[in-house]
Amino acid sequence: MFKKFITILLICAPLFLTGCIKVNFGTGTSESGGIFKSIDAGNTWEQKTSLLSQSKEKQNIGKVNPTKMLFSLDDSQIIFLGTRENGMYVTFNGGDEWQNIFIPKGKINDIAIDPKSKDIIYLAYYNKILKIQNLKKDLQEIFIENQTNKFIASLAIDWNNPNKIYAGATDGTLLQSLNSGQSWNMIESFNKKNETKNEIKKIIINSRDNRILYIITTSAGIFKSMDQGKNWQEITSGLEKFTGGKNIFDVAFDSNKDGKIIIATMHGLIKTDNNGKTWEELKLLSLPGTIKIYSVAINPINSKEIYYGTNGAIYKTNDNGATWIVRKMPTLNAIKILLIDPKAPATIYTGISKEK
Repeated sequence: MFKKFITILLICAPLFLTGCIKVNFGTGTSESGGIFKSIDAGNTWEQKTSLLSQSKEKQNIGKVNPTKMLFSLDDSQIIFLGTRENGMYVTFNGGDEWQNIFIPKGKINDIAIDPKSKDIIYLAYYNKILKIQNLKKDLQEIFIENQTNKFIASLAIDWNNPNKIYAGATDGTLLQSLNSGQSWNMIESFNKKNETKNEIKKIIINSRDNRILYIITTSAGIFKSMDQGKNWQEITSGLEKFTGGKNIFDVAFDSNKDGKIIIATMHGLIKTDNNGKTWEELKLLSLPGTIKIYSVAINPINSKEIYYGTNGAIYKTNDNGATWIVRKMPTLNAIKILLIDPKAPATIYTGISKEK
C-alpha cells in the first residue's frame, strides 16, 4: 500500500505542489548532513542519502537538514523524514533509497501516523496541520493558525483513540481535536509568564496508559497530566539547581521503566528515575555547559545503553553512564536526531543538520 501511494503521489504531485528538490551528492565530508546509519551499535557509520529520481543525473539528500524521523508502525524499514527546507521523504529499505513524497516550500516540524491506520499521516507544517488521507490523493489542510509567528511545532495521536489529536504550538499552547482534526480547542497554555521562547517541542503519550501525557517545552520544563490534559503538574521543578537545566533540546523515555527520563539540556544530560521527583546529572566526558548536546536516545531493549549527539560526534555508554565511548562522525554538523530501531537496536539512524 505504501509503495502504491508513493507512486501515485509522485505522479500527482505537480497538480497540487510546486518546486523540485535537487541536492548535490554527499561524500561524508565536514559539510555532510542528511542521514547516517549504523548497523553495529554505533561503531561504524555510513551516509544513507541516495534519492530515487527519474532523472539520469545522480541525486541525493546529503545536504538536507532533518527535523523529524519516524518509523512506520509495523515495519522499521519504512522511515519518514521531515526536513527544515526540503519537505518530506520516505524510505522503504532502511535508508538505502529515499523518495520525495511531499514538497512544500517550508519546514516539516513534526510527523504523526494514525495508530490504527498507517495510511493516514499528519504533518506539522509552519502554521498548519496537514493530513494525507487514504494514502492515495487526498491532501487536506485541517488546521491553520492565523497569529503572526505562531507555528505548529509538535503532534501526537492517542494510540487508543486516533480521533483524538494533540498539537503543540511555538507559543506554548496545547490544542486538541476529538474528531480527527475537523475542529480544535485549546486545552492548556504553558506560557503563562509570556516567555518568548517556550514552544512545545514534544508531546508524549504513555505507551501503557493513554491518560498519561507529557509536554516537553524549550524553557519551562516538562509537564505531566494523569487525566488526558485536564490537569497538569510540572515535573522538572528540581532542575533549577542545574545551570541551563530547563533549556531542553531533546528527551528520551525508558520504554522498560516507567518514570525514567533523560533530558539533553544546556547543562548536559540530566535524568530522573521517579518521574521528576528527583533529578541527577549524568557524569560525562566534558564539564557541564561546555558542549551542546542536541539529541539523546535509550536502547529500547537494554536501558543501560544510552547515546547522545553533539557537533560531529556521538557518545555511547553501555553501563548507564559510568563510562563513555566516543565516535567521531564524518561531519562537523549537529547530530540533531538519534533513532534506534526498536526491533533491531544495533541499527541506529542519525539526522544531521547545520545550525541555523
